[in-house]
Amino acid sequence: MMKAIRALTFDLDNTLWETDVSILRAEDAMARHLRSLTPTKWMANFNLEAFHAIRKEVVQEQPKIAHNLTIVRKETLKRWFENRGATKAVAEDLANEGFQIFYEERQNVTPYPGTVATLAQLYKNFKLAAITNGNADLMAMQIGRYFQFSLQSQHFPKPKPAPVMFEEALKRLKVDPHECIHVGDDIEHDVIGARQVGMKTVWFNTHSYIPEGINLADFVITDLRELLLLLKQHG
Repeated sequence: MMKAIRALTFDLDNTLWETDVSILRAEDAMARHLRSLTPTKWMANFNLEAFHAIRKEVVQEQPKIAHNLTIVRKETLKRWFENRGATKAVAEDLANEGFQIFYEERQNVTPYPGTVATLAQLYKNFKLAAITNGNADLMAMQIGRYFQFSLQSQHFPKPKPAPVMFEEALKRLKVDPHECIHVGDDIEHDVIGARQVGMKTVWFNTHSYIPEGINLADFVITDLRELLLLLKQHG
């Protein structure tokens, strides 16, 4: 079944690292920075709940930008400051500044144990790429060296599970669907999405959930290091 495998694609958030930790840290750094730049009252009620409420409004009004997390965050920040009396120009400047701080901190991730060593090993025998609905800049990170490229949904018309990013990855890797395994933590976005285009799938069951009903993935792992054994056994 795995003999023809020539490439692997990976989801990023909650597959190569725990996302919540880095996102919360980035949110915190962003809020601290914006507080240092603005009148006290502009950031007085700023918290995650309030920010997400505004974000929800923005996405409902502009559903086409929902998968572009960069634009969504900037638009949300812009509205936040406009609602507090900032001019459009000032709100835009603050939104860009806030996003920059958030984005820099957001890249400060800690890979799951064994991830770096596993990728270093896989890199010797397979082509590796990433497909993410997030906006993490993998190629700017240390582990980016093991990957040929990373596709972000914000550069495509639709996010996973739509086939467009999977198809683009296969095209760039120059492999057929059955020659590529996609590894990800999300059943709908990763497993179902990749299966639809004919790729092999590995569900990275990060938190060892017990799935309901039939598992749709070809393989299930709870630790990335298991990939090496899996490829050896079936290769």
